Amino acid sequence: MTDSVSAKPDDSALVRVRGLTTVLNGKKVFDSLDIDIPRGKITAIMGPSGTGKTTLLKHITGQMRGEAGEVWVDGQNVAKLSRDKLFELRERIGYLFQNSALLTDFDVFENVAFPLRQHTELPEVLIRNIVLTKLQAVGLRGAAALMPTELSGGMARRVALARAIVFDPMLILYDEPFVGLDPIALNQVLKLIRTLNQTLGITSVLVAHELEAIKQVADHIYLIANGKVVAQGDPKTIADDGSPWTRQFFGGDADGPVPFQYPAGDLGAALGFPGKGA
Repeated sequence: MTDSVSAKPDDSALVRVRGLTTVLNGKKVFDSLDIDIPRGKITAIMGPSGTGKTTLLKHITGQMRGEAGEVWVDGQNVAKLSRDKLFELRERIGYLFQNSALLTDFDVFENVAFPLRQHTELPEVLIRNIVLTKLQAVGLRGAAALMPTELSGGMARRVALARAIVFDPMLILYDEPFVGLDPIALNQVLKLIRTLNQTLGITSVLVAHELEAIKQVADHIYLIANGKVVAQGDPKTIADDGSPWTRQFFGGDADGPVPFQYPAGDLGAALGFPGKGA
């Protein structure tokens, strides 16, 4: 491994990925991937389905390790952290899951309180104050006694966000935060992401497909495909950079650098008619 990869990164980026190579089920998901996530900014990770966007979040939290390369978070090489140090790092990272992942047997208050009860020995009065403060921040203090089944999709996403910020994290990872939201709920979540980032100084990483939503909150976009960054830039101009990757992804073209057909052998041979494939 070269010194440029293994050297400790400077403080300009909270997350720095260098030369990351990951293989899953024989497929190379990342091929010497390089990405920088600047402190205090909102960075969007976009790309076709199956290109490893959620996998990248798992690398950042230390749930996965690559075959080569390094992932640094706040000056720490994630793959080299001890179990205790890795858990300490994870407590400083909030994670918003695709489906909100609320605990169905707990009400809203207890869903937000759950990380505090699991990882601290705070007195009940302090837990109550923290939880109500976080629910107030997402506009749902009045919904503290509701069960997850009583929440709309947008409300559930906001409860999950309150839980994600319960430890006042330095970094929040959003995995498809806009999926299934109606326009009102979408605008509420967009406003929350931007407001939390500005008021709390949080660094945010969004995995999403919705360019128009991303334009409203993100400071920078990385478009990944074929294991690498194929385009990056300002959300308002990246779609017009002339790249075939951006033209296909943001234009929705079926044909382009990303093939419609998943790699397969000859169709005719598969059907028992050699030489008749498509």
